[in-house]
Amino acid sequence: MRKQYDDFTQMKLKDMCKTISDMTYTYVDPDTKQPTRVPPSHYEKILDQIKEQYMGEITKRQFLTIMYNQLTALKKEDEKYFQQALLCIDMGINPKDLRMDEQIAISYTYDYIDDKQKTEKKNFHLLNQDIVDAYTNAKDNPMIQAQAIELSNENEEPNQDDMDYDY
Repeated sequence: MRKQYDDFTQMKLKDMCKTISDMTYTYVDPDTKQPTRVPPSHYEKILDQIKEQYMGEITKRQFLTIMYNQLTALKKEDEKYFQQALLCIDMGINPKDLRMDEQIAISYTYDYIDDKQKTEKKNFHLLNQDIVDAYTNAKDNPMIQAQAIELSNENEEPNQDDMDYDY
């Protein structure tokens, strides 16, 4: 049984981009009640990027995934030491140089975090509320999203100074 994907992968770049543009157009934005218009040239620019740029993005994402998996494994192995280590990092304290007052403070803070986590359950965040709010705002604010995309697009454009001109 042949699927649309099978035909899509056989298309030339320009045809692919037109097809993606048409697929995007069929999405009706629930806020504006209008179809989503994205010109095929937008997709062509992305799909025609130099592989190195694409690989750079994949590498960044993969590195983040590795760090996430390591931290998750450490947290599962021993959450107490995981949180205490994060506290040491955040406070700029090396655990091998802990003074008595710092040892007591770290232990007390872990108990505080543990109690707070049990009380707040899913609403608990280890990060400061300001940081959580900054993340939520950046995720939900279309202006911030648009600025980040525009900046990313500017960084991907070839710099005029880098181009060779034949006179």
